[in-house]
Amino acid sequence: MKDTGLLTVLDDTFEILDQLMEKDRTVIHSREVGKITFIGKGIARITGLTNVKFEELIRFPGNKLGIAFNLDPDEVAVVMLDDSTDIKAGLEVYRTGRVMEVPVGEALLGRVVDPMGRPLDEQGPIHLQENRSIEHEAPGIMERAPVNVPLQTGIQVVDALIPIGRGQRELILGDRQTGKTAIALDTIINQKDKDVI
Repeated sequence: MKDTGLLTVLDDTFEILDQLMEKDRTVIHSREVGKITFIGKGIARITGLTNVKFEELIRFPGNKLGIAFNLDPDEVAVVMLDDSTDIKAGLEVYRTGRVMEVPVGEALLGRVVDPMGRPLDEQGPIHLQENRSIEHEAPGIMERAPVNVPLQTGIQVVDALIPIGRGQRELILGDRQTGKTAIALDTIINQKDKDVI
C-alpha cells in the first residue's frame, strides 16, 4: 500500500522548487569586447571584434557610438558618430548587435538634428514614438502610391526635358564645378510652400 500523504508532500515540494527556480533564474548576457588600437579624425580601428557585422553600431566609452564599416580579419574600421576627442587608444568598446536607427515622425518637421536624430536647434527634446533603421527596405513597386504629380525643380530646362514625379529619385551626374549642387539647392528651395513633405 502506497503512502499518499508522502507523495503529496513530495509533489508539493517539487512544485515549490520548480517555482523558485523559474523565479530566480539567472540570465547570463555575453558581449563581445574590442580594444581601440587607433583613433583619429572620426575614424577608429578596433581589434577583438571578430563577429561584428557590417554597419553594426559599436559603443565607445562615454556612451558614444560608431558604425563598423571596414571589416578586416584582424581589425575593424569604425566611423565615429559622436565627438571622439576624449577617446584614446587602448580603451574598450562593445558590440551592440544593432544597426543605426533614427526617430521618425511629424515632430521632426522643421527641426535640425544630428545623424542620430538628436536635436541641434535648442528647441527642446523631440518626442517621437517610432525608430526606423536607416537601411530600411523600400516597399515593393506594387505597394507604392502611383506617381501622378510632377515635382517642379524651378529650372525650366530640367522640368521640360527630364520631368520628375513626386516620390521619385533622380541622379545628378556631372564633372566638378558644373552646377550639380546648384541644381539640387534650387530644387529644394523651389519646394517651399508646395506641401511636398
